[in-house]
Amino acid sequence: MNPKLAFGAALLLALSIVALLPQGLAPYPRGYSDPIRFEETAQGTMWYYAPEAPSPIFPLGSDHYGYDLLTVLLWGLRWTLACVSLTAAMKTLLGAAIGISRALSKAGPKKDRGFSPLAGIPSFVFVFFLIYPVTINSPLGSLRLFFYQCAVMTVFDLGGIIASTAAKTSELMGSSFVESAISSGAKRPWILRYHILPFLGEELLESFADQTVAVLQLVGRLGIFSLFIGGTTRTYDPVILTSTTGEIAGLIGLYRARLLMNRWMLFAPLSAYLVILAAFRSFSSGLRQRERKQRRVRAA
Repeated sequence: MNPKLAFGAALLLALSIVALLPQGLAPYPRGYSDPIRFEETAQGTMWYYAPEAPSPIFPLGSDHYGYDLLTVLLWGLRWTLACVSLTAAMKTLLGAAIGISRALSKAGPKKDRGFSPLAGIPSFVFVFFLIYPVTINSPLGSLRLFFYQCAVMTVFDLGGIIASTAAKTSELMGSSFVESAISSGAKRPWILRYHILPFLGEELLESFADQTVAVLQLVGRLGIFSLFIGGTTRTYDPVILTSTTGEIAGLIGLYRARLLMNRWMLFAPLSAYLVILAAFRSFSSGLRQRERKQRRVRAA
């Protein structure tokens, strides 16, 4: 295992453990808020008002509602990792299924259908307009909304996975051992199970790792527009948008206005986001390096 792959896998394992055990690591109970507090000192009573800078009381500081940022991040991490992993897995499986079906049906490349007015529109735009109507004050609840958001993000940008899987499957179908199996009367399900899927595992794992990075970036862009994984809560008079689940990428969008003041509010979720991104990028890059090394060994 190369260093990048080992580092990425170890960091993802550590993040997963933290996401599963936030109650044992968070300094405060979930939902605890302390917007105004006081301490008795030799000089008298000292009053503190949210937001507070990082201190022994609030290791990463508190936000303008008095929530401890470390506690919020620890509880929100599970939503980020679950969304990224589930969506990337579904994208990989769906794209692979379509690619394999296309290769097995021997469908040639699609004919050029000319200019499409939708071709130049980024997939983020479609995701935004499909998610927006049900995300703010959603009647679905956080869990059902979570699965809906993951499903919407799954169905876009599948072209790369479909093309690579179809090409690999076509290559395998033309190999000597598959042709021998066909000559011996092997049926397509047998060929798929014993001659195609075992050789696609490495490529699908690499596609999954690449998709985790892409999904994390997409979630971050949605957060900038206050569309948070698990739901956005909007209150009126004044109008305030907050993350229902405290998902980390969404917190960046929530606290982005604090860039010029109370910077710790933006620094904490941004740092956590970069750590998650580094873990997925390192894992993805390590897999690609291992695959290239194995190809060189096989070629030699």
